[in-house]
Amino acid sequence: MKTLKHVAPIPLFFLFVLFPMMFQAQDGPMGGGLVVVKKIMNDSKEAYSSTIDLNDDRKQLIMAGQNYQTNYGIYASIKMGNSSLGANYRTLESIAFEIVNYKPTYFIGLDSVVVSTTRNLDGLTFKIYTKAMSNNTGLTLKKAALANIHFEKGSYLHSERYLNPMFPQKDANGTVQFTADGEVVCVADNGLAFDFEFFYKDGDLVVRREP
Repeated sequence: MKTLKHVAPIPLFFLFVLFPMMFQAQDGPMGGGLVVVKKIMNDSKEAYSSTIDLNDDRKQLIMAGQNYQTNYGIYASIKMGNSSLGANYRTLESIAFEIVNYKPTYFIGLDSVVVSTTRNLDGLTFKIYTKAMSNNTGLTLKKAALANIHFEKGSYLHSERYLNPMFPQKDANGTVQFTADGEVVCVADNGLAFDFEFFYKDGDLVVRREP
């Protein structure tokens, strides 16, 4: 699903035994074929990181956000397996995402998670889409959605958080509609709640905010 609002990407770093698993950012949709995530060296953008212990099956924090005056955290439970490429690689078998709202105005839920790779199929990104007024707090990607992806020791995983509008317009088949510019067609309110992240209101004046 496309989205209007984009929150700055946040890198997610994994701990694999004694080696950090650092995956490269994506710039294309997930495709078929072998994906081998390579190690990135001397990248100043990756100087700041969090870590996740893959030997621990707890839900671990991967990013935090604030929308609609609501603070929330997104957690992931990650299962790794042995790779067919050898001992220098691991395979991601499943990843379960969960969102936790702290002192919410509107509850923020998980709308979808999209797995994307680079054009060269050598990097991986999880695009995490959130939406207000949603009670969907968890999403799981299993082995079928992660097939044939292998991580080299020292590679990294990149994740990005996006916000979808509260009230998207859909056609008769329930498909979300988009403008010619790729923006989600949406309305400002449903008569009970106002989407102030995407619209501005002053009396009778209602205008859509700039992306």
